[in-house]
Amino acid sequence: MLDTFKKLTFLMFFIGVVSWCGWGAYDLSHTVEIVGIKPVIKVSGYLNNTSSFVLFGFFLPSIPMAFLNIFTGIQLPRLTLRLMLFGALIGALIGHYLDASLRDKILESNYIECTSERELTLKYSSQTYVLPPTKCDYTKHK
Repeated sequence: MLDTFKKLTFLMFFIGVVSWCGWGAYDLSHTVEIVGIKPVIKVSGYLNNTSSFVLFGFFLPSIPMAFLNIFTGIQLPRLTLRLMLFGALIGALIGHYLDASLRDKILESNYIECTSERELTLKYSSQTYVLPPTKCDYTKHK
């Protein structure tokens, strides 16, 4: 009974991690869709954008493998690791593609970078783009 409780606890942890990473992936894909519609767009750095997809792809295979372990008792560590690494690779490719398409759409839509709103720290970076240049002054005082 205690062993099943531990497995369910880890399963809930992995579901939470996958949900959190999925939210980051959704946020980037939603930002790609609103380019040209919203006058102000805040874009995270390349590594921040891509890491959500990498982590999502890495942890997603652990959920069905955990279900398999809980209900049948079968453990497949080599297969699980291979699936996790393959998911991370696919996530990196998808994240790179979406980040590149976001930056291309920003250039095509004639957005201007608002350098006063740029954030650069050790763990996070972002750039803010505006459509009319006067919006940069507006976001500065907001």
